[in-house]
Amino acid sequence: NKNKFAQRYWYSLDFWANSTGPSFLYRCGEYAGRFPGDKTFVMILAEKFGGAVVSLEHRYYGQSIPMPDMTLDNMKYLTHDQALADAATFITFFQTLIYGRANKVIVVGGSYAGALSAWMRYKYPHLIVGSISSSGVVNSVLDFYQFDDQVKKSVRKSGPDCERIIHKLIDEAREEWKKNPWTLKLAHNAPFLEWDDFMFYYSDIFVETVQYGRRTSLCKLLKEIENDPDRQKKLAKLALENRAAPHTYSFEYIRTVQNDPINQYRQWTYQYCSALAYLNTVGSDDLPMRFKEMDLDYWRRYCAKSFDSNIFPSTFHTNSLYGDTRIKSVTSNTIFTNGGEDPWQWAGVREVDKNNKSVEAVVIDCNDCGHCVDLHAPTPEDDVLLKKARIMVENSIKKMAKHLLNNFLLVHYLTLQ
Repeated sequence: NKNKFAQRYWYSLDFWANSTGPSFLYRCGEYAGRFPGDKTFVMILAEKFGGAVVSLEHRYYGQSIPMPDMTLDNMKYLTHDQALADAATFITFFQTLIYGRANKVIVVGGSYAGALSAWMRYKYPHLIVGSISSSGVVNSVLDFYQFDDQVKKSVRKSGPDCERIIHKLIDEAREEWKKNPWTLKLAHNAPFLEWDDFMFYYSDIFVETVQYGRRTSLCKLLKEIENDPDRQKKLAKLALENRAAPHTYSFEYIRTVQNDPINQYRQWTYQYCSALAYLNTVGSDDLPMRFKEMDLDYWRRYCAKSFDSNIFPSTFHTNSLYGDTRIKSVTSNTIFTNGGEDPWQWAGVREVDKNNKSVEAVVIDCNDCGHCVDLHAPTPEDDVLLKKARIMVENSIKKMAKHLLNNFLLVHYLTLQ
C-alpha cells in the first residue's frame, strides 16, 4: 500500500548539548500520544546526558490514524511489524530535520513498547546501537496463566487474607449475577456490560491494581471492606481510580468503528486478538485471581464477538521472527528490566544467557514494584533496589556511548496508562 498518513510527534531541545549530547525519542504505545512529563525518568536522562527529547505517536492511536474508520479490514495495517518500520522511518526523517546527518540510536521502552524496543535493536541493528526494555513482553504467550500466578504470589506478601478476599468477592459476584445482574450493574455503573465483558472488567479491578504497583493499598482496602454492605460500590470507585472505566470493557464500545482519538480499546483488542495474544487465563491451581470461566474458550468467544469474525492470535509469526525470550541469546547491547511484582514479567526476559556479555537483565524485587516501575518519576522514597536498577541503566548508556562516533538518538517507547 503506497498511501500516506500523518504521524504526530513532539520535540524539545531544552537540554540538548548539540553535537555532544544524545537525543531521546519518546515513542508512545497503544494510547493517544503525549510528551513525557518533566520529572519522568526519560526527562531526567535527557537532562543528565544533555539530550534532546522527541515523542512519536503510535499508528492507529490518538491522531495518527491512517484509515477513515476502524473496520476490521482497515485495521490490517495495525501490526507491531508496521510500528517498527514507522520508527525506523521516523529516525531517518528526524535526523535529517534536526541534525542534517545520521545519528546512532538507543531504544528504550516499557510494556508492549518495551518489546518493540528489544525488537528494534534485533531487527534494525544498522539504526539501533542499543536497547533498554522495561517490562518488555517479548514472548507472545497464548495461554498466559503465569500472569495470574504472579498476581497470587504478589498478594500473598500481604498475608493470606488478601488472596482469600479476592476469591470471596469473585465467587460472590458470580452468584449475585446469577440471581440479579442488575445489582452489580448498578453498583458499578455498568448497565451496558454483559457477563463476558463484566468478568473481564471485574477481574481487572484486582489484577491491574497489583500490576501497577499498588498491591499494599489494595490488600489494605479489601480487609476494610470485606463485610461492608457497600463493598461493590467501593470496588467500582477503585476501578475508576485505576482508569478501568467499565464502559471501556463493553462489547458495544470495542465494536465501535468510528475513529475516536481517545478510544484505544478497539485497536489494542485487535492487536492481541490478531497477533500478540498475552491472553490472561486462570492460574495453574483451583483458586485463580479471576473468574474460572476465563479460559482460552472464553477468549475465542471474546475476540470473535468483538470483531464479528473468527479472529484469534497465532503466536508463531511474532515468536519465529523475533525469538520470544530467546532473543536474549541472539541480540546485543540490550537491557531487560522487570518489576518483581509485575505479572507481565513472565512474558519477558528475567535472566540472561551468561555467554552473551552484552545483554543484561534485572528483576527489581521490592514491595509494590510493578509494571515499568523503573521508568516512573524517581522519588526519594524509592526502594534501594529500584535506585540501583536506574543506576544500572545510566551506566549502560554510558558504556554504549563510549562506542559511538557521533552523538546518539535514544528512542523511548513507553506504555504507561
